[in-house]
Amino acid sequence: MKNFLLRTLTFLLLFTFMGSFSAFAQEAQEKPLTEKEQRKLARKKAKEERKKAKELAKQQAKAEEQARLAMAKQAMQDQQFVLQANQVYDRYGNVAQVTNNINFIKMEKENCVVQLGFEGIVGYNGVGGITLDGKISELEIKENEYGGLSMVFNVQGSIMQARVRINLNGGDNWADASVRSQTENIEIKFRGNIVPTNLSSVFQGATPY
Repeated sequence: MKNFLLRTLTFLLLFTFMGSFSAFAQEAQEKPLTEKEQRKLARKKAKEERKKAKELAKQQAKAEEQARLAMAKQAMQDQQFVLQANQVYDRYGNVAQVTNNINFIKMEKENCVVQLGFEGIVGYNGVGGITLDGKISELEIKENEYGGLSMVFNVQGSIMQARVRINLNGGDNWADASVRSQTENIEIKFRGNIVPTNLSSVFQGATPY
């Protein structure tokens, strides 16, 4: 009988304690946050949102780069593209920032146009430079080690024959190209974006015949 009473008393005490603890926990949970705690929580949420937005923007930028790369590779394989140059280099490494609608390499199937131009100058082609327009030969296209494409070919025009090399980078539609005259010791390098011909915007100057 004594043991029964002891067990009953222990159970009642434990039940009372658990009830009190549950009530305390609920009260603590429902207790409103202080102004300082609210500011801290708001800063934490804002930081998390900025992190998510930054990661999303990074993913979108990567997807856009890959889309431009795929479009440029397809255009090169179709031989319907334009490399619109923002920079040109001479053989000594001197660089000039140029207008990309008058400085370009354009391929349309078996034809190619290579043009160099500088605003404010007339030049041989009317846009401050020279325009080589001719047929291509000995075309080679292959994947490069960066996931892009490398292209090499000759252009035979009325004023010169040139060897053209184009290297499409593997992370975007940026490309580097060199144009070396096979009749004179002249080489010019272009750097710019490769786009399909139907999406390009270039102005072709006069070609001497």
